[in-house]
Amino acid sequence: KEEAYFESTSGVSASFGEMLLLVAMYFHSNQLSAIIDLVCSTLGMKIVIKPSSLSRMKTIFTQEIFTEQVVTAHAVRVPVTSNLSANITGFLPIHCIYQLLRSRSFTKHKVSIKDWIYRQLCETSTPLHPQLLPLIDVYINSILTPASKSNPEATNQPVTEQEILSIFQGVIGADSIRLNQRFSITAQLLVLYYVLSYEEALLANTKTLAAMQRKPKSYSSSLMDQIPIKFLIRQAQGLQQELGGLHSALLRLLATNYPHLCIVDDWICEEEITGTDALLRRMLLTNNAKNHSPKQLQEAFSAVPVSHTQVMPILEHLTLLSASELIPYAEVLTSNMNQLLNSGVPRRILQTVNKLWMVLNTVMPRRLWVMTVNALQPSIKFVRQQKYTQNDLMIDPLIVLRCDQRVHRCPPLMDITLHMLNGYLLASKAYLSAHLKETAEQDRPSQNNTIGLVGQTDGPEVTREELKNALLA
Repeated sequence: KEEAYFESTSGVSASFGEMLLLVAMYFHSNQLSAIIDLVCSTLGMKIVIKPSSLSRMKTIFTQEIFTEQVVTAHAVRVPVTSNLSANITGFLPIHCIYQLLRSRSFTKHKVSIKDWIYRQLCETSTPLHPQLLPLIDVYINSILTPASKSNPEATNQPVTEQEILSIFQGVIGADSIRLNQRFSITAQLLVLYYVLSYEEALLANTKTLAAMQRKPKSYSSSLMDQIPIKFLIRQAQGLQQELGGLHSALLRLLATNYPHLCIVDDWICEEEITGTDALLRRMLLTNNAKNHSPKQLQEAFSAVPVSHTQVMPILEHLTLLSASELIPYAEVLTSNMNQLLNSGVPRRILQTVNKLWMVLNTVMPRRLWVMTVNALQPSIKFVRQQKYTQNDLMIDPLIVLRCDQRVHRCPPLMDITLHMLNGYLLASKAYLSAHLKETAEQDRPSQNNTIGLVGQTDGPEVTREELKNALLA
């Protein structure tokens, strides 16, 4: 009853209970000026309140009504805000959780907050609420940094890989790359931001964590391979006004950790694909183009040694499709590239395949590269071909050049090969740099075991730095 009256009077959807909870948390963290601002903004008038006059109220709040343990236990039970966006004003549960995370109350009282944060991230929409990114940042910090040195295990739990993957189901591995209807694009971008920020923070805190003998679990490379990063970034690009600083934050994380997804040539290519010319071409799209199934394309490729007339019309029609509509055809296109190396295949077919490959590269580069490298391997009789993974190619980018020798005499396919090589060289550099940071503390010899003259103790470290520079040059 009181909450309904409070909401109708104040004209916001924040609740009376959450406001009292927030006041209690400010008292616990001794942020008296924040309480004064909160009261003034809620009443809609400027009141002169001396911080010294709040001491009695502070005692009542912190010792009798809302002890820190009561506040923490209650905060987890508060329902998340449905469809949280910047349009919902006032003081919400997210503000309370943010303050409690900052003061490390959850870890201090061993209360798990992971499920609440995950549910709130799933319940988001545009325009982006300004408190969401700070919430994710402070949550990541509470996972990696213990509340106190005396208790290094006092940390929050990270979101599980299964929970992360469930957000992207329907976006990945499906016949077409459509957003999961269960979760908004905002939820998917926020979870992507969480994963990338977590991995970066884990790497940045390697030394501190090693000193505390803690090794929080990193997310697996197979999980990262299943998240359609490039596709999501393209979606975010069209929503920059509504996403606030999220798009630029994601671009920064990508440029640092996934430089192969930030190649300038790709961005220029994207502008051409998504520009006005492409729009005009799609206006010419007939129903026939949409009727060509991947199975029909496979049959046309199978007939290439005998006749080229079947495959060319289908490929021409496919050039009118958008990048996301082309995804179901990716596997058929890449798996048949080897057939196009035979003599007598018209240059026009090769150039059209190159064009389609470049379009697909704007939405699914990592998966496309792996499929292409495996498809262009030399076919040797009685020798089983090895299926390379994303990880194999990042460790040894030169695998890309160990393709069928005929590729080197086929300019359209050689162009694709060089494009992949450039991407994997950038990926390898980032991968090796991260690996060196991870293993720096393990490989560094302890002072006790170092034998030699004073001034020579830095020898192994200098050698390591020189080897690193030579490797990543």
